[in-house]
Amino acid sequence: MARDIEDRYHAIKVALKAVFDQRLIGREQEGNSHQWHFLCHANGENPTLYQANAGKYVYDMSAQQLADLLDIVQTILDDHLLDGGSQNLWAFDYVGDEYRRGTLEAFNNLSQQSSVYASQTTLQQLLSTPAYQNQIASAFVSTYSDWKLESDRARGDLANIIADAIGRGVNPRETAQVVSKRLDVSMARAKTIAQTEQVGALREAQWNETDWAADRLGLNTGLLWISALKPTTRSWHASRHGHIYTTEEVREFYAVNGNRYNCYCSQIPALLNDDGSLFNEGLTDRLVKERKQWAQAA
Repeated sequence: MARDIEDRYHAIKVALKAVFDQRLIGREQEGNSHQWHFLCHANGENPTLYQANAGKYVYDMSAQQLADLLDIVQTILDDHLLDGGSQNLWAFDYVGDEYRRGTLEAFNNLSQQSSVYASQTTLQQLLSTPAYQNQIASAFVSTYSDWKLESDRARGDLANIIADAIGRGVNPRETAQVVSKRLDVSMARAKTIAQTEQVGALREAQWNETDWAADRLGLNTGLLWISALKPTTRSWHASRHGHIYTTEEVREFYAVNGNRYNCYCSQIPALLNDDGSLFNEGLTDRLVKERKQWAQAA
C-alpha cells in the first residue's frame, strides 16, 4: 500500500506541474529582493525552515482565476486520493484483505486451542456471516472518511501555499518546488493513515472473533497482548506484552493518547482458564521473560 501511495502522490505532482505550467504565468519585474520562509517536515523528522526566493514576479491572474486554479488542485487530489469514491475506494482492497487475514489468524489460533471451536466453526462460515459483512462495511466507512479528510487537508495546505506565493511574488518555479515539498508532508501523513487502517482492520477482526467465539460457543476467551518490542516501542505498549485483556480494555487503550498510530503490537485470541489465566501456561512464562529482557535493554 505504501508503494501505491507513493505512485499516487507522484501522479499528483505530475498533474499539478502541468497545470502550473499552463496557469502560473506572468513576468519578472525586478530581481529577487527578499526571502520567503516556511516550515516543512523532511522525512518525518522535526520541522525545518525552508527558504525560497520572494521577489517581484507579477502573475497574470485574477481572483476568479486563482479560485479556478484551487478548484483544479482539489479535483486532482480527489482523483488520486479518493479514486473509486465512497463505494469502491482504492484503499478498500487493502483494508478488506487485512480484515480477512485477521479473521483467518483468529480462526487458526482458536482452532488450535479449543477442540470445541475447531469442531463447530469453519472459516467459510465466518466470512459469510452478516456480522462479518457489517464489520467490513464499517471499516470501509472509516477508511473513506480518513482519506477524504486528508484530501481536504492537503487542498487547504496547498491553497495557502499557492495564494501566499502569488501574493508575495514568488516565481512559478519556486512555487512548484514548495508545493512538491508540502505534498511530501501529506504523503507522510497518508502512509501513517494506511498503516493505521491496515493494522487496525487486522486487529478488529481478531477482537471481534474473540467476542463472537465466546458468544456462540460459551468459550472463556481474552486477548493476549504481543508487543513488537522494537527499540522504538513505547514503554506503555511494551509493558503490556504477555498480559491478558478484554476486547473492551484493548479498544479503550487504542482510543486515547494516539496509541493506535505507529503501533505494531498485536493481540491474539486466547483460551482462558476459569480464573482468567492463560490456558497455555508455558507461553505466559516465555512472554514475561521477553518483556523483562526488553526493559533491561531499553
